Amino acid sequence: MTKVTLKPVGELRVRLEDGSGYLPTDGQAVALTAYYRRRLADGDVEVISEPITTAKSAAGQES
Repeated sequence: MTKVTLKPVGELRVRLEDGSGYLPTDGQAVALTAYYRRRLADGDVEVISEPITTAKSAAGQES
């Protein structure tokens, strides 16, 4: 699973995918799921660090 660090744009409050709270204004590393891809497409969040590929998905890409 790819992880990125996202932060809300401007003064928006963006809920975490699991509903446990809000994305911190200084950003948080999250798995790039369909939920966060929609937030990116809507312009509600911005990426503040490059994607990090976890070992599980990197191992699956080896040939």
